[in-house]
Amino acid sequence: MNKPAGLSNFQMLATCPPGLENVLSSELESIGIYGKKIVGGIEFHGDLLSLYTANLWSRVAGRILVRLGKFKLFSLNEAPEKFARFPWELYLNRCRDIRVRATCHKSRIFHSGALCQRLVQGISKRLREPVNLVSHKEGEELPLVMVRIVKNRCQISVDSSGAHLHKRGYKKFSVRAPLRENLAAAMIIASGWSGTCCLLDPFCGSGTVVMEAILMAASIPPGRRRKFAFMNWKNFDARLWNQLLWRSDRLFTQPKCQILGIDRDPHAVESTLANLEHAGLSDFARITRGDILGTRRDTFPKTGQIVTNPPYGKRLRTNHSLVRLYSGFGQILRTTFRDWKVSVLCPTDAHVLRRAMNFPLRRSCTFSHGGIKVDLLTESWNKNPQF
Repeated sequence: MNKPAGLSNFQMLATCPPGLENVLSSELESIGIYGKKIVGGIEFHGDLLSLYTANLWSRVAGRILVRLGKFKLFSLNEAPEKFARFPWELYLNRCRDIRVRATCHKSRIFHSGALCQRLVQGISKRLREPVNLVSHKEGEELPLVMVRIVKNRCQISVDSSGAHLHKRGYKKFSVRAPLRENLAAAMIIASGWSGTCCLLDPFCGSGTVVMEAILMAASIPPGRRRKFAFMNWKNFDARLWNQLLWRSDRLFTQPKCQILGIDRDPHAVESTLANLEHAGLSDFARITRGDILGTRRDTFPKTGQIVTNPPYGKRLRTNHSLVRLYSGFGQILRTTFRDWKVSVLCPTDAHVLRRAMNFPLRRSCTFSHGGIKVDLLTESWNKNPQF
C-alpha cells in the first residue's frame, strides 16, 4: 500500500473534462503548479499552499482531489480493514455524514454500492463512531470521498473543493442550457485572448464568457467569493489561506480593454446585467440587446476577438432558422469582423451549421458540454493575406 498523504505533502489531481487537459496544464503552470497530464486531469504534488492556490486560482479545473493512497484490493471482505488505515480524522474532522462516488472496472469487485458500504465501515472503524452515507447528488457541502478500482488496484481520493469549481459564487441568474464557467474560461484561454484587445460575445446568454473574461483581465481569482471543503479539515491553515487572499487582492487591476456582450433575448440581457451587478463587475463590461447580424461596423473597434457559444439544437437538419442564423453569422464575420480573431463553440457533428457559416475554422479542442460533444473552432487561415 502507498503511504497515505500527510499533513504537508499531497498527491493531487486537478480534474477537467476530457479534451481540456492541455488547457488546464498550461493554466496550472501559469500559477506555478507543474504536473503530469492524464485523461481527465493533471496529477501533481504539493503542500497546503499548492492545494489552496489550485482551488483559488484555477479557472478550468472542476475539482482538486487529494490522493490518499493506492493499493491492491481483491475482495469486499478485506476492504474495511484497508480503508481504516487512512487518516480520515484529518479530512472529516467533526463531520459524520459523507458522500461517496465509487467505480469498478475490470476487477473482482464489481458492485460499487457494496464498495461504498465497506468504505463507510472502514471509516467508522477508524473514527470509532458511526459514519452515515449520503447520496453524492445531495448536500454538496458534505465531504466527498472517491473510490476507483481498476484491475484490482484501488485508488482513494478526497475532494478538497466542495461544490464544483465552476460555481464561482457570483452568478445568480441563468438561461436555458447555460455554459459552465470553467468551460467558458477554457474557451477564452484556448482562444489565445490576452486581455489586451476588445473581447466580444455576440450570443452572451447570461454573461458567462463576459464575466470570465472580466475576471481574467482584472486578475481576480475565480474562487475569491466562495467556500471550499478544505476549510473544514483538521489541518486547515487559516493564516496561510488569508495570506494567499491578501496577495491575490493586491493583484487586482483595471481591465485595459473593452469587454462586450450582445444578445437579442431581453431575458438573457437582463440576466447578464443582474449577474454583473451581483458580482460588482458592472463597470467593466458593456451589455446591449440586439441582433449581431444587424449591427454596423462602426459600432465596434477595428480589431478584437470574438469568443462565443452560439445557439444550437439536436435536430440540426430540420432547424432551418439555425441554419439561417449561422449563415448570417458567417457573413458578418467575413465583413464587419474581418479584422477580428474568432473562436466559436459548435457541436462536433454539426456539419450543416459549419457549412452554413462558410468561414475558415479549425478545431482547437474537443470536450463535452451538457452531454453534447463540442469543438472549439478557431480561424484556420489569414482572412486578409498580404501580397
